[in-house]
Amino acid sequence: MTRKFTLQLLFAVLLCGSGFGQDKSVNPDINKSFQQPDVKTFIERFESEGREVYDHREEIIEACQLKPGMAVADIGAGTGLFTRMIAPRVTDRGQVYAVDIAKQFVDHVEKTCKEEGIKNVTGVVCTADSAELPNNSVDLAFICDAYHHFEFPYKTMRSIYRALKPTGQIVLVDFERIEGQSSDWILNHLRAGKSTFVNEIELAGFEVAEERDFLATSYWIRFKKSDRKSDSNHTTDSIDDVKRLLANGTAQIIDVREKNEWDAGHLAAAELVPLSMLRGLSSDQLNAKLAEQLPKDKIIYCHCRSGGRVLAATPILQELGYDIRPLSIGYSDLVGQGFKKAD
Repeated sequence: MTRKFTLQLLFAVLLCGSGFGQDKSVNPDINKSFQQPDVKTFIERFESEGREVYDHREEIIEACQLKPGMAVADIGAGTGLFTRMIAPRVTDRGQVYAVDIAKQFVDHVEKTCKEEGIKNVTGVVCTADSAELPNNSVDLAFICDAYHHFEFPYKTMRSIYRALKPTGQIVLVDFERIEGQSSDWILNHLRAGKSTFVNEIELAGFEVAEERDFLATSYWIRFKKSDRKSDSNHTTDSIDDVKRLLANGTAQIIDVREKNEWDAGHLAAAELVPLSMLRGLSSDQLNAKLAEQLPKDKIIYCHCRSGGRVLAATPILQELGYDIRPLSIGYSDLVGQGFKKAD
């Protein structure tokens, strides 16, 4: 494990102990075997007959519809099986990022690519909550048998969202997890099944674009970016989604009404960010002020009295880099939906 990752992991642990919900890993031990992996052992495991994605590797890559010049990120590259398959298909005009949490894997992929004369691969040691890719740099993020290893799904997927170009896409391949059908290993190894993973990815800002059915125990799905907005430009996230994401620390809620309205009654979970302040301060001033109040690694739900002012606040906060999602219902209706009022 690199010193950088060790420090970041320690920092995450410290935050967990302090009660920051989003900083709690959804599966703290899932990547334990990758802290100091024996590469040879994993080559035998990942690159051998009988592993479904290995046996169907050509079909999996063919379905990705790679083209010369594309930039592709192999997220969770492991020993580099798919990285080395992707590289010649995007040609020397393209770029492949071999992304993995284990430096030993990244070093191995770079070494084997060099030995095979592959010159368009760059290794990236990621962190537990970020792919560590440049913004607006990738046409396709390829995630094969790796999503279930994401300890911080929203944060990691938002880092991928930022790395993708506006028309960028994701290809996800992972195990089906079905009670009574899947093997005991899959049932014990995966924290959830396809519907949960798809919902998490959609909530991070994507929608399903295509699904292929050629695998027996896994699934292949393509996602594209989505603004997750209705015709009125309010978020399409359900109230149940909002409640759940607030409860587990993935999201935060703000109130863009004015101070006098806030004083007359507000949600216990909300932060006051008046629209007049958003309009009255420069971008630099807002960035500095909001940095103390709003994290940029969470979904920010936004409400007002009746769903109008949130539409004015949204572009201002988007410009500052927030994943801002305006709610169509206002304070009174949210209370009616079960949101707790402040004392």
